[in-house]
Formats: sequence, C-alpha cells, structure tokens
Amino acid sequence: MKRLLGVGLLSLGLLAQARGQSGPALPATPPGAATHTWGLAVDWLPLLASGYHFSAERTIGRPGGRQTVVLTPQLYRGPVGELTSDRHEGNADRVRGFGLAAQHRFYLGPRPTPLAGTYLAYGLNYQHFRLDFQAPSWQSELAEDGLSYYQNRLRNQTETIDRYGATLVVGHQVEAPGTPFFLDIFLGLGLRQATSRTTMPSRQFDTTSSDYGHAGAYLPMGFRLGVHL
Repeated sequence: MKRLLGVGLLSLGLLAQARGQSGPALPATPPGAATHTWGLAVDWLPLLASGYHFSAERTIGRPGGRQTVVLTPQLYRGPVGELTSDRHEGNADRVRGFGLAAQHRFYLGPRPTPLAGTYLAYGLNYQHFRLDFQAPSWQSELAEDGLSYYQNRLRNQTETIDRYGATLVVGHQVEAPGTPFFLDIFLGLGLRQATSRTTMPSRQFDTTSSDYGHAGAYLPMGFRLGVHL
C-alpha cells in the first residue's frame, strides 16, 4: 500500500509539473477549441480484485464548466486472489458482486480544455459482494450406524457483504495531445462501513484494507484511461 501511495503521489507531481511547463496559462475554453461534455473511462486497479469499474463523467451547467459529476457502475466476478484477501484457496474461492459510486468534482485553476487538470472531489459508494469459498467447519453428519456425529472437514461456505462509504480525493486528468484520450490519476482518504452474513462462525474477508469486507479508514487510489466526447 505504501508503494502504491508513493507511485500515485509521484505520478501526480510529474503530471502537474508537465502541465506547468507547457507554457503560459490559457483561458478555460480557448476560442475555437472543442468543448467536451462527456468522459468515459475504465479504472484498472480494481481488476486486481476481479472488479470492473466503468466511469461516466458529465459537466454541470455551462459547456466547459469546472464542475462535473462522475458515476461509476461496478461489476465483480472472478477468483479471489492473494493480493486482495488472506482467505483464498487457489481458484476455489470466487467473488460475485456489483456496486455504484457517485462523485462531485471541482476542477482547479485555468484549464486549456474542459474536463482536464487538477481537481478535488467527494463522493459516496455502495457495494454488494457474495463470496463462495471452502473452509473447514463442524457439522452433524449421518453415519453408517444410523447415528449423527459432528465432523470437522473442508466444506463449501458463503459470505455476503454489503459495504458503503464516503471518499475525498485529489486527482489530475490529462489529455494526450491531439487526441480525445486521457489519463486520470487520483488518491485520497475514505471511510466505509460493512455488514456481513456468513456460514462461518466469524467474518472471513476483512483482514486487509483491500479485502471485500474491510471497514474503517482506507486510501482510495487508482488510474483511469478513457476518452472525451
């Protein structure tokens, strides 16, 4: 996590420096420049948790305005990996889920094009996960003598998690020169709560800050690649 935070801070600094060295400040929307009103992007870090996050950004108010709204539908489907959770048994443990995040952005300073530059943002999010996994547990089983005995062995288990939270982030969105494609890098602070229902005596997926059932403070970070429309 410290390495990811360091990479994020370094990337933001390099992007800000590159923007500052590009020449004198230009008006927010130069005469004759294309006025973007939409940005569509994919966040790549959630792929490490078998997650697929697709973002749609829309300007608020006048064309080329500094405020935008970002909606991010989320889909989870795939294996549980060691980078996400301490609880995983090869490809036997699987996650399925969905979510939605909403964010309000404020772009800062003069911008040569709409939907570009450094921004501050706050947002809310909700996620629902179902984990199918294997773990040993005690259970009454019928024996050959017709009696029931408690046996402890590896069994199929499930855990269902509902998680919601709020975030405050700073980011930088830069468009590749001469193209509508852009890179968006962000990091910040977040707080979330989670409820869990499981067939095990205790929760299984809340051991690390990247785990599906983690609650409390965390560092939201990521990078999106997308296109302006």
